[in-house]
Amino acid sequence: MSTMYQNRNDSSKEASKGSLAGIIVYLFLAVTKISSANLFHSSTMLADGLNNLTDTISSITIFVGLWLANRPADKNHHFGHNKYEPIASFLISLLMFIVGYDIINSGVQRFRTQEFLVSDVTIIWITLFSALVLFLTYLYIKNIAVKTRSMGLTATAKDMRNDILISLSTVVSTVASTNGYPIVDTIIAIGVGILIIKAAIEVFLESTFILSDGFDQELLNEYRIFILKHPKVLEVSEIRGRLSGQMVYLDVTIKIDGHLSVTESHHVTEEIEQVLAYKFNIFDADIHVEPIDA
Repeated sequence: MSTMYQNRNDSSKEASKGSLAGIIVYLFLAVTKISSANLFHSSTMLADGLNNLTDTISSITIFVGLWLANRPADKNHHFGHNKYEPIASFLISLLMFIVGYDIINSGVQRFRTQEFLVSDVTIIWITLFSALVLFLTYLYIKNIAVKTRSMGLTATAKDMRNDILISLSTVVSTVASTNGYPIVDTIIAIGVGILIIKAAIEVFLESTFILSDGFDQELLNEYRIFILKHPKVLEVSEIRGRLSGQMVYLDVTIKIDGHLSVTESHHVTEEIEQVLAYKFNIFDADIHVEPIDA
């Protein structure tokens, strides 16, 4: 288990690097886009810039969540502090809802007043540059998210992928605006707001699923089938799982031959625990034994 803790610490440190990269990139893009949007009159870029500002706060929240999650277990937190990461993701989803709503509301108000902004062609070059920066950062963070299995970084990577599409949509709106169709800029800005809310819903559902101790039933069934392959296990009467950050905890009740000695029964549980840790990377499996007449 100490090896798993070391692996967890190494993963957290690497995930923190990815989160820090997200903070730096998003802050740079937010300042660039918001200032450029005000200078060159682009609703879509302003929406994109506000989205990146939200992403900056999100990345900071993830960074803090990862730092808190990496704290060791104590007398008040026997399972560690790993749920700080999904808590951070939950807070991010709420912030994304607010920003998405504000962008949509601003777009609707422009339709009511019929005051549409005419963008400058310079926006195109700024957008293409930001899209390239986002794409390179996305590849870097996605790679770390896969290696560390960090839920926070996975959410960041998904959001960054959406941000690339949003940035490219700014090119479309700018071309339309400079060719006499400024209304397209507002329409796409509203679309950006909808995409942000959609991403917020995904992050919200994923984080609340973990926080409410939800667990994939297909995985539990896979564990059950694997445990039943042990020659001395007659039945898996109960199996429950919970997630604490990246670590999986299992509570399993097996039925074995009642004629086996206590020592033999103990060996069976140890074998199952070791194999589950090796094959499925289960952090902790608590195996209970119920003897039955075979």
